Amino acid sequence: MMSAAIKDHMLRNLALLLLAAPAAAQEPVLHGSDSVDLTLGGELLFRGEFRDNANQATGLGGSTDDFLTRAGVGLDFDVHRYFGGYMEFFAAVEASGETDTQGIQQLYLDFEHLFGEYELRVGRMQFDLGDGRLVSSNPWLLDRNSFDGLLIATEAGGWDISLWHTQAANGPSDMFDDRFSGIWIETEIDDNEDLELSIMRRARSNMDFEEYTLGLRWAGETRNGLNWNLFGAYQDGNDAGLEVLAYAFAATVKKKLDYGHGIGAEIALAQGNDSKTTDRKRFDPLYIDQHKYNGRADIVAFSNLIDLSVFYWLDWNERWSFHTDLHDFSRQNDSDLVYLGSSVTGVTPASSSAGIGTELDIYCEGILSDSLSLDFGGAIFSPQASLPHDEEQLWLYLQFVLNF
Repeated sequence: MMSAAIKDHMLRNLALLLLAAPAAAQEPVLHGSDSVDLTLGGELLFRGEFRDNANQATGLGGSTDDFLTRAGVGLDFDVHRYFGGYMEFFAAVEASGETDTQGIQQLYLDFEHLFGEYELRVGRMQFDLGDGRLVSSNPWLLDRNSFDGLLIATEAGGWDISLWHTQAANGPSDMFDDRFSGIWIETEIDDNEDLELSIMRRARSNMDFEEYTLGLRWAGETRNGLNWNLFGAYQDGNDAGLEVLAYAFAATVKKKLDYGHGIGAEIALAQGNDSKTTDRKRFDPLYIDQHKYNGRADIVAFSNLIDLSVFYWLDWNERWSFHTDLHDFSRQNDSDLVYLGSSVTGVTPASSSAGIGTELDIYCEGILSDSLSLDFGGAIFSPQASLPHDEEQLWLYLQFVLNF
């Protein structure tokens, strides 16, 4: 039976929905000669999941099922074109009781044209940079990443430039009390080509850890409609007295065909440690969108990994799309561990083999209305010799998201 506390949290989430819906189309409020634009909106997410043979780390099998819900209410305001801000409150709960959290996800003020063309953001904010392979709020998680601090943005010579210094506030980033700083610059080379460059620093309170990540992403589309995306990252720094020297890269191509069909392929590699113990060559992902990359079942982590994948999709119409992704996972260096999940948990390999497993994802994404979306499907993960057993894992899910 569901506990009274969990029921109370679910009722609280529904109350947030009832509160926000009537004000979703809030009209501007006038104060004398000044105009203040207020917009109240929010999100309500429901997701059910089932996993059979859930524990890949131990091989003990077992199954899990869970119901998850997240509700959020956001208030956006603008005063003329020089000053504005945003506040988002959220509450999230799993029926199993493992996650039960609520609080302020974002609360920041924006000062535009504060010093010429510079813009300043101060407060609690999310980062969703580039395609999410380096930095993301991780929207699939109930407790998403957000940070307290300040960000300065400007434009110079066709480049958009962002510079920030922050402290972790919510989500996995807060597990080790991360301090996160960086500079991100991007430009449109032409109408079909974009370039992003970044330097980011991550340090952890009460730990001997300071890591710098240099990132590059170059993406575009050819004249015949082939979409390509190249990503590279290099890490340097110190991790518990070990010198950090690690890299990762990914190359993706996708092509839309006739009648809504599409195909693609990708190779993604994150370096692992070798047999030396005087340095750390393992790439440690920053705040990757775990659910978007390396399999939707979220089994493997982007660390000591080679992911060879192919994609097929069908845009049936403007509202429905069907997807099939096939991944083959192996260790980049068989001297290192197997790393699993969004927590990047290291597991001792069961053999010297590099093979981790294959994953087949089949899922459907649909738009039921202007504000309601549906996402459902599943995955079959077939372990290989690096994992301690050969039982396949089955994962199924159904998710509704209402935005208002």
